[in-house]
Amino acid sequence: MDDATLDNLAPSQAVRTQAGTEHTLANEVPLAITLNGLNHAVMMVSPYQLEAFIIGFLLTEGIILHHRDIHDLEFISQQNAIIANVTLANRCHQPWQEQRRNLAGRTGCGLCGIESLEAAIPNLPPLPASELPNIDALMGLRAQLPAWQKLNRDCGALHAAFFANMQGKIQHASEDVGRHNALDKLLGWHHRQSNPPGMMLVTSRCSIELILKMVRTYNPTLITLSAPTVLAVEQARHYQLNLIHLPYQQQPRVYAASIQV
Repeated sequence: MDDATLDNLAPSQAVRTQAGTEHTLANEVPLAITLNGLNHAVMMVSPYQLEAFIIGFLLTEGIILHHRDIHDLEFISQQNAIIANVTLANRCHQPWQEQRRNLAGRTGCGLCGIESLEAAIPNLPPLPASELPNIDALMGLRAQLPAWQKLNRDCGALHAAFFANMQGKIQHASEDVGRHNALDKLLGWHHRQSNPPGMMLVTSRCSIELILKMVRTYNPTLITLSAPTVLAVEQARHYQLNLIHLPYQQQPRVYAASIQV
């Protein structure tokens, strides 16, 4: 189901303007995620690459450690929405339940606010040291992107995340209306391929959430087409993540390097 779409929910559709011209626009639908029969989250997503999204989302949320922790996954189309029924392994259920109870108990008061901040910037183990990609591999990435952004080429308004090998050849792309979703889809796909070595590239700006997704899935190199935030740079350095900004028609800017040169 990774690249398939639900019968009545295509990732894009034709829409007429008030003047009568027709254009293809991206679809955005609510995806309700239930874990072992309990509601967990509702996300707005592109109805495309959904299985990879569920795997990547649960990995980057720290709910599962491996895609095999998902014992069953069923998608149900309900009017203009999708329900994802996920059956988790027993070893994941209890920790998730504890996390769920903590989230439900927060009220925004002083102590609860401190707990919320700790949840927003968790204390994760740093990544192992890893080499920076070769400069030639980085410089050849931009030229490959249009051929991989199939949905965006038709309708625009979509973020994308790409996986490239260490030689700089793109192997896979994920697209979504949400930048977090696009990276989750890519990380879910990558995990199912047994995590081959390489680098991730995103078309969006880089914020702290993207850094944490990379760290939780043990991926050492993130490349962004837009600039990172200050906090993203600080956290990338803390976690030994290679963080590189690839400006248009300029040399790459290395903001964080796992191995200092």
